[in-house]
Amino acid sequence: MTTNRPHKYFLQEHLHRQGVVHGGVGNIDAEKILMRKGFQPVLFPCLDGFSILAKLRRTWFLFKTVFSLPAGALFVIQFPVYPRLHQSLVRLLARRKQVNVICFIADIDGLKTADAQLLEREKTTYRSFQYFIVHNEAMEQWIRQVVPGCRVTQIGFFDFLTTPVVQERRPSADIVFAGNLAKSRFLWQLEQLQASPLRFLLYGPYEATADRWPANTRYEGVYEPYRLPAQLAGSYGLVWDGDSIEQAGGPLGDYMAYISHHKLSLYLLAGLPIITARKAASAALVAQYGIGYAVDSLQEITALIAGIDDSTYQQLVANTRTLAQQISQGKRLGDALDRIEAMIAAETT
Repeated sequence: MTTNRPHKYFLQEHLHRQGVVHGGVGNIDAEKILMRKGFQPVLFPCLDGFSILAKLRRTWFLFKTVFSLPAGALFVIQFPVYPRLHQSLVRLLARRKQVNVICFIADIDGLKTADAQLLEREKTTYRSFQYFIVHNEAMEQWIRQVVPGCRVTQIGFFDFLTTPVVQERRPSADIVFAGNLAKSRFLWQLEQLQASPLRFLLYGPYEATADRWPANTRYEGVYEPYRLPAQLAGSYGLVWDGDSIEQAGGPLGDYMAYISHHKLSLYLLAGLPIITARKAASAALVAQYGIGYAVDSLQEITALIAGIDDSTYQQLVANTRTLAQQISQGKRLGDALDRIEAMIAAETT
């Protein structure tokens, strides 16, 4: 149950955006959940204005917000925060000891890009906060090293506020991969698996023509995010990143060790068991909830799925259902907010 605290706010950066592709829907849903939980949006005026008047109005709003928030208020941000005025607001609020800033870490760009200087700047920002909502156990351990003594809770899976798909699934060699196909460089190595029965069904934006894909792939196109779960065919959802099928390597592959991908939730809503990299933080969640398997290399998938009978497969599908309901109702972030509010209440009363 949500703590009965009247002064709760969040920095709105996403709800007003139009034409969002799959990669931004997690941020939008987080803001919808915050509003459901009684958090009031703080939205800068004239966001698309570049006139002197528009800039003055935004600056006035910045200082008015900093000094008008009451003592004991909760203020949630999704990190990273990109607009400069938003960054200024966060820095000023972090200095107000009477305001409890809750940092929901959506991404750690310095880790994602292997940019050491950016990562150090992000760590400096993190050290100005005390309360965090993170993806999973691996990210919690990382942030505790960066900010010793901080208070942390986890979501495990990203919420995805759309209807779960309840349909019959059968084991096959069709593997779904959804996401930003242009950055998923390992896809061009899938031709090395053409001797196996595997077929990869690809969903997501990509500008090149379909005839460039390996023969064992089928490009399925782009769908509006909230309709996408119902469009996914196949038998398994693949969570993989990097530049190789042999291992989840490179900066994006290494980043898997810390994050819960939004596509993990997409697959669960579609009723698809998961195949992920063993090094990924999501591998622990997959094992904990009995929703799939982890592999070191995509070369292992053929033998893996050959050993899965229909009964075992149907149990995997069944195990996705409870999680899909939680994810579709916003309970993962909602419950995390309740826990962090309870922590703050216990420390400030």
